[in-house]
Amino acid sequence: MSSPPARVYVVDDDTDQRDGLAQSLAEAGYEPKGFCSGMELLESFPRLVPGCIIADMVMPEMSGIELQRRLLSLGCRWPVIMLTGQASKPLVTRAMEAGIVAFLEKPVRQIELLAAVIRGQALLAGKTEPAIDPRLVQRLNKLTRRERQVLDYVLKDKLNKQIAAILGIGETTVKSYRSALLKKLGVHTTLELVVFSLRAGLLVVPKS
Repeated sequence: MSSPPARVYVVDDDTDQRDGLAQSLAEAGYEPKGFCSGMELLESFPRLVPGCIIADMVMPEMSGIELQRRLLSLGCRWPVIMLTGQASKPLVTRAMEAGIVAFLEKPVRQIELLAAVIRGQALLAGKTEPAIDPRLVQRLNKLTRRERQVLDYVLKDKLNKQIAAILGIGETTVKSYRSALLKKLGVHTTLELVVFSLRAGLLVVPKS
């Protein structure tokens, strides 16, 4: 019997961003629930099952940082992922020391979001790092050198034409490699490819 989808709570006063994040999480196999404010989450907190929390740092009435402080005062140690337009290094350092799992710069890259959630779920389960699935690693090792290169650039959000220019090959050839690696890994979409890669232990390079 499979376990139920992991819960992820998205707190953002921007409806479009909140719904967009929730949709990406649902497509990746999570069970997201949205809240339009930190207060709404706090009022629902006693009835919620443990899960990761994704919160915008800048919101009316209660910031993401204040929400995290209020949660700590309630004894909540659920992992918090903070979304921000820009944050100073001292602020990031203090927030990390207070238990925030990651700061993600908006617009949020899907792979960085999922990597942070996977790490948060590991922490929620009492582990320091996400478990790497050896079966996925075996499949990853079956890729050719060129297929692996294409995969690496896909995970960096490069378009087929950009990958072609970087590798000095035709765009049609890139599409062929991309199709071959999807088949070898047993995935069908870019989102499934991202989730597979993260669970196989590939590192995520934050955008500069």
